[in-house]
Amino acid sequence: MNTYFSEEQLALKERVAKFAAEVLAPEVGRIDKEGFDMEHYRKVMASGLVAVAVPKADGGEGMGTVGRCIVLEEMSKVDPSTALSFLVGGMGMYATSASDELKEKYYYPWVRGEILPAFALTEPGAGSDVSSVKTTAVKDGDEYVLNGVKTLIVNGKSADVLNVYAITDTTVKTSKGMSVFAVPTDLPGISVRVQDMMTLRGSEVAEITFTDCRVPAANLVGELGKGFAYAMGGIAGGRINAAACSIGIADSAVADAVRYANTRVQFGKPISANQAIAHQIAKMECKLESARALLYKAADMIDHGDKDAGVFASIAKREATDAAQYCADNNLMIHGGIGCTTECIAERIYRDAHAARIYDGTSDILDLIVARYMLG
Repeated sequence: MNTYFSEEQLALKERVAKFAAEVLAPEVGRIDKEGFDMEHYRKVMASGLVAVAVPKADGGEGMGTVGRCIVLEEMSKVDPSTALSFLVGGMGMYATSASDELKEKYYYPWVRGEILPAFALTEPGAGSDVSSVKTTAVKDGDEYVLNGVKTLIVNGKSADVLNVYAITDTTVKTSKGMSVFAVPTDLPGISVRVQDMMTLRGSEVAEITFTDCRVPAANLVGELGKGFAYAMGGIAGGRINAAACSIGIADSAVADAVRYANTRVQFGKPISANQAIAHQIAKMECKLESARALLYKAADMIDHGDKDAGVFASIAKREATDAAQYCADNNLMIHGGIGCTTECIAERIYRDAHAARIYDGTSDILDLIVARYMLG
């Protein structure tokens, strides 16, 4: 494993940091208060960043998982809500599984930043337990009829296409009877309710109800009955993405704590001169850098097809999300009372740090995965 970024990766890091400072930073406070703004997000789509991790053969830059983590970390240092909107969609499976027709209609336009997708798997009764999905897709001629409810779907209202996981065969186990459909959001039979969130408020999260929604059979993504396998195949990528966002949040918490500790004066000296504060910031930095090392180790393993990449992605997410929560919590404490006000960035960082401990695998689920890996 190369522990240093290449010149190309360093250039990407600088490029994304510049974009985040110039485009995201001026809007982060506003969208945190007002919610997702599609016109603002179109700037992200037009930036070319979507194509960073996509293979060159598909019109991307070919920088793989490490490149994608660099993008997400740098974005999340400034605006993790926008990073969340960026990282989801479920389009990765199109590269190897979708028909040429679906690639032309959705995959390549996504790579070019022309459309916004959403990954529609989670349901009110199906979160960590994907096998509990109840949404159905019943074949009727050259169409499938969708019925069911999806919840906590990022980009759910503004997306151009939903990648919907549904049961196509109720006579077999979910692992053999689930399929995926590319569902345009302008089809009849789709109703959407935006869900008000405590954390990452600048992203858009929605509940989507399908009522006799008729989807062309040609919109089946990949093979019939392979939906569960596609979902499980994308887990490592989803977890490493969440870890990258968490590292960005942790980094912003540490930087904010250092700035405040050096400028806040009490009893005639900056509070950074107090050993208790200085040591706390040191612990924050240690947790951040340890988790960052795990993040890029796991990302590199994914890019090299390592057989243990999946479990290391789980380890990286576990440590990165813990680091984000730890750093955000202590940053708020260092700020004292002002940190609890909505006028203080420490308050938003604190809220945003908590989300990734839940999505793409809760911390408890990750502990279970790592334990099984270790104990057999």
